[in-house]
Amino acid sequence: MKLPIYKATSFNYIIPKGGHSKLWIVSVNAKGKLKPFVVKLYQTTDIEDNNKMTAEVLGCLLAKEFNLTTSTPAIIEFTSEFRESLNVECSRILNSLDERSKFGTEYYPGTFLFAPQTNLEDAERILPIDTLYAFDYFICNKDRNSNKPNLLIKNQSAVLIDHEYALDINERTISRFKYDVWNQRFRHHLFYNLLKKADPAKKNNYFKDFEYHLEKLQINNYNSLFTQLKDLGFTNNKERLVKRYFWTVLSNPKKFTDILRASIQ
Repeated sequence: MKLPIYKATSFNYIIPKGGHSKLWIVSVNAKGKLKPFVVKLYQTTDIEDNNKMTAEVLGCLLAKEFNLTTSTPAIIEFTSEFRESLNVECSRILNSLDERSKFGTEYYPGTFLFAPQTNLEDAERILPIDTLYAFDYFICNKDRNSNKPNLLIKNQSAVLIDHEYALDINERTISRFKYDVWNQRFRHHLFYNLLKKADPAKKNNYFKDFEYHLEKLQINNYNSLFTQLKDLGFTNNKERLVKRYFWTVLSNPKKFTDILRASIQ
């Protein structure tokens, strides 16, 4: 499994956004067709210290394993020709950021941000909220909450975005799983309160689809993706730990979902 690599052909505009990453809309040559992509630009320290490139790529691809929708991802190359076409201000911005290949997703116009005050019934018409809660817990993504839903809506369907803070994994993460300890920080998850307040009969059916897909997940299929990122100069200093965590969870999917069920009782 590898991501396609596209070359940026022209700069469109900058999306105003807070935080560390900067978002550019650029046109790319995607198999002979010009398409707009949202490209994330990082500081080198964000990539080296927090593995944000790996987190974005894995978060986007793993979501599809659980029937969650994300924009089509790709690796975007900023060629010398593209860089030379930029104006002075864009060149200044780019020169202050990491020079390696970029993570991008196809741009879909006409979307709007999910409203955190949405009630349970309306939220469940848009997406399986139990699966998203479980998925974020699985990839250790703490960055989907009421302040930052990181969820776009288009035609009454949800599109997941922003997984740069995923893979926040350490030895304690594995220890929590082994000893059936739920991570308290996920009480701030976008859908935690809705799940916790749901009818008990409904709760009994939560996480069944997630567990089914978790049992089928073959994490070794992603080895070629880690290799691709290494070939592009992205050395994940937590690769062994990340894989060990995934293997530990995949050795007992039911235990993982039992922890989730207990968390919303």
